Amino acid sequence: MKWLSIMAAAVLLGVAHVDAKAVVAHFMMSNCYSYTTTEWQLDIQAAQEARIDGFALNVASNPDSTTDQQLANAFSVASSMGFKLFFSFDYAGNGAWAQDRVISYMNKYKSSSAYMQYNGKPIATTFEGTHQANDWNNIKTQTGCFFMPDWASIGASTAASAGGGVADGLFSWEAWPNGPTNMNTNGDNGYISALKGKPYMMAVSPWFFTNVPNYGKNWLWRGDDLWFDRWSQVLSLQPEFVQIISWNDWPESHYIGPLRPKEMGAFTYGKAPYNYADNMPHDGWRALLPYWIDTYKSGSTSLKNETVSFWYRLSPKSACGTGGTSGNDAGHNQQTYAPGDIVQDSVFFDAYLSSVADAVVTIGGLATTATWSTKPSGGSGVYHGSVPFSGRTGAVSIKIVRSGTTVVQQTGRDISTSCQNGVTNWNAWVGSAVGSIVAVNTTSSTSATSSSSAASSSVATSSTVSSTTSSSVATSSAATSSTGTRSSTTTTTSPSASTTSSVVPSTITQQMVFTVTQNVVCVCAPDCKCSPAGAAASSTAAAVSSSTSIAGTTSSTARSSTTSASSARR
Repeated sequence: MKWLSIMAAAVLLGVAHVDAKAVVAHFMMSNCYSYTTTEWQLDIQAAQEARIDGFALNVASNPDSTTDQQLANAFSVASSMGFKLFFSFDYAGNGAWAQDRVISYMNKYKSSSAYMQYNGKPIATTFEGTHQANDWNNIKTQTGCFFMPDWASIGASTAASAGGGVADGLFSWEAWPNGPTNMNTNGDNGYISALKGKPYMMAVSPWFFTNVPNYGKNWLWRGDDLWFDRWSQVLSLQPEFVQIISWNDWPESHYIGPLRPKEMGAFTYGKAPYNYADNMPHDGWRALLPYWIDTYKSGSTSLKNETVSFWYRLSPKSACGTGGTSGNDAGHNQQTYAPGDIVQDSVFFDAYLSSVADAVVTIGGLATTATWSTKPSGGSGVYHGSVPFSGRTGAVSIKIVRSGTTVVQQTGRDISTSCQNGVTNWNAWVGSAVGSIVAVNTTSSTSATSSSSAASSSVATSSTVSSTTSSSVATSSAATSSTGTRSSTTTTTSPSASTTSSVVPSTITQQMVFTVTQNVVCVCAPDCKCSPAGAAASSTAAAVSSSTSIAGTTSSTARSSTTSASSARR
């Protein structure tokens, strides 16, 4: 097909120049030691399905041979799939990087077609390294990189001037609220002001809890409404870049990638009370990323199906021991709290809907019709709400009901007063479900208004897209493969009234079943490159942009000044 030929050509275009907005996810190279190229393919497919453009590869200084091999694998697979990567040099995990090592890694990979560039320059960022700021004057000369460090520990103004103003832009790690409050944008506005027009990379994260005493870490920051709040703030501020923290940092509980049980040795090394990421999928947090990312980039979305995402902790905050976990961290010069003073015992949920509907949450057989805390002003878009535990335990389910008809539903894990080793797991369990095709193309309109809504009911969560008729798609938390199939998806034109269920072949020896319209443009053969499921096939330019990490796109960088704050640091 002509469209497939265009897509194939896009993959071969060479280095992608990211001169418009981009969304990347922070990827810990220390958590992929046993990866084969299959795991890299699955992770990249899942990221592309969510509209993520690339990974920021966190690499500690003095990488070993395993890390070097994994970097080679990552760039090889990413190059073949039209996905982008760049280095995040970690100056905290294993000490400071030597200049010559940074230069060596940058020059080795910067010419890869997978290496993300901005204004024709390969992007480089850091996690800390403020004492080595002056090094980057020489590193920039030797590599020609576009430098956007995370130096949040010294504040925005100092970071902007460090090393004689060596930074071409800044990334801030401030993605979590301070204390028993919700997130605001005070910190972001400080960076935007200090940068004086230079690019800003804004951090977005859904959660934070860590209890690995051997690494000196045992605290939490409020998650709760954070995933919805932070993406709403991205739409308001319109930064040049967004970095999701994280794809696979299991011990900090903010991973959004598929669970990889073989890669969780940090719980043992860190002497955690137990593996608190085990059977705690977060794939559901990716379910609405196509809406958020599309709307951030273009003001509208091609997301086709009504979708619900929901998350909660599996025990009431007072049911078990705290595990010594504090709310906030004294090591970050923060006032500390009891963890129960920070978190809320509630089921939180987002729903992408074509029009207003009710959300009904059932806990232990008792149903509650929820009130949306935020609704889109035009009726179509993402709705947000929560329902308190109110002392209830047992099975949890959610359903979205419109005019008496359930349009999407899902069941999660039970809430219980029993905890492993008697210690509270402050991590979140996340689920999602996909419903029927929406007959509209929504534009950005998430305004905070309180009003009606409800939800409740069945099905399980997480990694592989499976089954559907015209009503809903369920995913299984037991699966370890990703929701995305970059090389085997279906693309549709405008939605038709009737739907059929299509089996799509996969190069990763899986089968995935999608609900698609009758107007199927392509079903990929094993060697083709299709756009993510739900992308508008009629927009060839958009499809090519997705494949080449938004090459050639344009976007406004208008920013509004909303309120906010947060002094959180990893």
